[in-house]
Amino acid sequence: MPKKIQQINIHGPNLLSLDLIDYPLLGSNDLIVEIKCCGICGTDLGYLSSGGLMGPQEKPMALGHEMSGVVVETGANTKDININDRVAINPMGNQNSIGNGGLEGGMTNFLLVKKAALNKNIFKLPDDMSFEIGALVEPFAVALRAINRSNITPDSRVSVLGLGCIGFSVVTLLNYLGYKNIVAIDLSDLRVLHANNLDSVSAFNNWSIFTEALKKFHGEDEVFGMKVSDTDAFIDCTGNHKILSNIIDIAKTHARIIVTGLHKKEASVNFRSVLMRELEITTSMAYSNDEFQESLEILSKNIIDQNKFISHKCTIQDYKKAFNLAKDGNLATKVMFDL
Repeated sequence: MPKKIQQINIHGPNLLSLDLIDYPLLGSNDLIVEIKCCGICGTDLGYLSSGGLMGPQEKPMALGHEMSGVVVETGANTKDININDRVAINPMGNQNSIGNGGLEGGMTNFLLVKKAALNKNIFKLPDDMSFEIGALVEPFAVALRAINRSNITPDSRVSVLGLGCIGFSVVTLLNYLGYKNIVAIDLSDLRVLHANNLDSVSAFNNWSIFTEALKKFHGEDEVFGMKVSDTDAFIDCTGNHKILSNIIDIAKTHARIIVTGLHKKEASVNFRSVLMRELEITTSMAYSNDEFQESLEILSKNIIDQNKFISHKCTIQDYKKAFNLAKDGNLATKVMFDL
């Protein structure tokens, strides 16, 4: 194995570099995985903008939490996991924090997975699943968690705001699970185009048209003399702190709002409107091990075309180009490192 490996790190707000670091030191309960694919997430862009998990950090922060690869070394105490196993990695599983504030991240050649345990932080991929799809298990698990937290059923009238990777994963799963008349919005023409290819989704890139479409597809209700849509649940995947107030303005009484996009700034809302309409505002973050496993099982049924979902693949040496693409929703949907 090499003495040095490459890893993408944050060194401060908007300071990104490809660093040479030591090859990981294997512990008795650990694994080393040769990473094959790792996606760039909107959360990665947020970390880069702020300079770290919650702001600038003293030590470099490694990026990458959507990843798949091949096991190349196993610790003496690891069980049921073998060299050459093809795996997806739960970055938060078994007390790990890969790509979320620590020194280990998936945007690297070789990744140390501490306290490795099958179906906790290591999940075996089916033989016919590509590494690209394997790296999408994590964002699909986030989307599945948001749906589960929404307390909705296929009869519910649902709207999805934001069609980045998480939002598009949400509408893809809703479509797969049998939901009808899903109304979505995103400012990117490209993302709207892809969402409209799903049978049960009507997506728009204009707020006024979107709000009228909600009434058309979900029916109308009335709140304090104002006509609003009869939408049961709004799933906010935008990461835009201003959107929450906009949703509250158009929500019916007893509507549910699920916030899964990580806001870069504090959101200010009219709590009087929330109270008067008895709205339920719920947050959704990450996923359980069971949801990660379910995400893998759903994706194994070939419900997505990876060539449509993943718009760009880059080498780790092209990391600057990759991040610039990921920032532009009109050019890219999902950007992935092909390692």
